[in-house]
Amino acid sequence: MANTWRETEIKEKFQLINGTVLIASAIVLYFLAFILTMTIGFEIISAGATLLATGLSLFGITSFVKNQMLEFETKMTKRMTKMEKKKDEE
Repeated sequence: MANTWRETEIKEKFQLINGTVLIASAIVLYFLAFILTMTIGFEIISAGATLLATGLSLFGITSFVKNQMLEFETKMTKRMTKMEKKKDEE
């Protein structure tokens, strides 16, 4: 499990950067649409919502996978400890 940015796998880095870019793009889209037209139409809201949903889902996927890996690692550590104790008792 990576604790720092340097230890993070390239796939996770790409997901996090892509998610950040998508969220930032939605925010910029909303601001530009409002500043240039003083209204925000349905098309802009729809496009921004798609960008936000995709960006946030990338963060959610990354978080879910990290949590699952941490849970698996914890279970395996407990099992290994149990097995070592059992072996020592014999």
